[in-house]
Amino acid sequence: MSDIEISATATASSYPKAKVIGTYGLLGGVVGGVILFLYIAIGMLIDIGIPLRDSLLFVKIAPVFILAGFFGGLLPALLAGYIVSKFEIYFHSVAKVFPIFIIGFISTFLFVVWFMIGDGSVNSSMTSDILFCCNGGVSAIITGLIALPKHK
Repeated sequence: MSDIEISATATASSYPKAKVIGTYGLLGGVVGGVILFLYIAIGMLIDIGIPLRDSLLFVKIAPVFILAGFFGGLLPALLAGYIVSKFEIYFHSVAKVFPIFIIGFISTFLFVVWFMIGDGSVNSSMTSDILFCCNGGVSAIITGLIALPKHK
């Protein structure tokens, strides 16, 4: 018999990279669209003072925001999912929230800059761009709650 030990086994990574990237791609933009919809709807309710009985319009507009969020946030969400899976981040403590926020923020920021340069509208509002990127970071956190493995 040879000198190979019987107990020697090859270990494979058990991190679900495909599940993380896929879930980020499918849900990241949708979550961002819902957050943006809630921000605009609450702002309009407070600012304009629309009565609750007339707020059925918001229910009709919600699917538009969800669909636009899916298609508009698909590439940044896929990038965030890819980066999160490359770092193999587990969601087992609150300390992991900040890196996930930063990954979502930066991936959204890259696409905002890409579209601003491609569109020629570099003189847009910096405040709205930062809030939009924060929306990407919060969306990455909420999607991470769903997609990431919970313990190591």
